[in-house]
Amino acid sequence: MGLDISITRRKKKLCPYCSEVVGFETIAELKGGGRAWYPILERFGYYVPHELRTEENDWYGKDMVLTAEQADELYRFSQHHDLYVQGGLLPMIAQALNEGDEIVINADW
Repeated sequence: MGLDISITRRKKKLCPYCSEVVGFETIAELKGGGRAWYPILERFGYYVPHELRTEENDWYGKDMVLTAEQADELYRFSQHHDLYVQGGLLPMIAQALNEGDEIVINADW
């Protein structure tokens, strides 16, 4: 079974009265897959080999919001690896970093 991944750029929706986060708006979403993703997912702690998985580190099928540093690392990683992604990953990450939006990954394998 292969790896299916979605990378989403989302913006926080804030309450106009108290400025609390009340939801998220999806700005862009890209789909991809393939073994080339495993090294970066392992670095982020998203992918953990089955025999090492615990309840605390099992991200299978769950959303992981990347930190700005992780999003930047994903940007640099994707420049040097042949990742299968439908769409423009580099511009999406760059715009998210510039505008303070979140990058979220979700993978199933």
